[in-house]
Amino acid sequence: MAVVVTGAAGFIGRHVVRRIRQRGISVVGVDRCTWTPMAGEAAIVADVAEPDLVVDRMLRRATGVIHLAACAGVRDHRPDVAARRWRDNVVAGARVLEVTPTSTMVVVASSSSVYGGAGPVDRPRPCREDDPVAPQGGYARSKWALERRAMRRAAAGGAVGVVRPFTVAGPGQRPDMAIGRWIAALQAGRELLRYGAGDRRRDITDVFDVAEGIVRMLDRRITTTVNLGTGVTHRLDDVLTLVARRCGVEPTIRVAAVHPADVATTLADIDRCHRLLGFIPEADLPAMIDRQVSAATTLRSRDDRAPRAAAERMPAGGQLAAD
Repeated sequence: MAVVVTGAAGFIGRHVVRRIRQRGISVVGVDRCTWTPMAGEAAIVADVAEPDLVVDRMLRRATGVIHLAACAGVRDHRPDVAARRWRDNVVAGARVLEVTPTSTMVVVASSSSVYGGAGPVDRPRPCREDDPVAPQGGYARSKWALERRAMRRAAAGGAVGVVRPFTVAGPGQRPDMAIGRWIAALQAGRELLRYGAGDRRRDITDVFDVAEGIVRMLDRRITTTVNLGTGVTHRLDDVLTLVARRCGVEPTIRVAAVHPADVATTLADIDRCHRLLGFIPEADLPAMIDRQVSAATTLRSRDDRAPRAAAERMPAGGQLAAD
């Protein structure tokens, strides 16, 4: 059959699908957004929080399942965000875990946010997978609730593993995340928005390595929780400086208040990742930012050309010419 990837149209999802396809394995991608599937990927547009005969049949027949679908973002202020997080992060995950046969390996994407941070910026302590959790805010609590559903599957004899990625960056990063926002602002000549002090620190992980770790979890049937981080932290101001230098723009910075759920420091303990998955994610931040800026520049150039290409096809009457 094939591996089913939920959230296949998303930032991490596209990289995970590419990694699986590089192994010559077929993929069934599921997402409620439409997207262009890769060769060897079947696309199903559906909401995994809702019963769906086609999706359920694929889950029951899958050789493995990677569950990435989620309502992401710590700083979401929309009035219905609590309900959406519960539905998209907990209800959807529970459905996937319940429908998938117990013998089929499921990898569930959680978040490093369940730890509640790695302590103060001057004395960070790496977060270990067996540390007590202290989720701050609705997003982190919804991810911890999802992990508890995964534990129930494991207690019932089901094959399931959990990954906790630390700040994921790289080509295609979500536009609400810091590096993506900063690149877009610099390329558009706008001021940069930085939340809180510049000495706050983050363990930033390349999306290529996160995708590789997730696929290795599935390949090796790792039925425990594994951090996907580098074990290295970076000051936000240092990250911002690298982004500005790569964009070739002197930044104007506006500082905003830190969201209550936004922790001071994140830092992964990488021992379990090394032992079980056989690698440690790279900590080459300049190279990671270079790839992300290059990808964003290419995409911006393509978007800038699109209106001109359309205008060139405009007849005198002002309507697009027939294709």
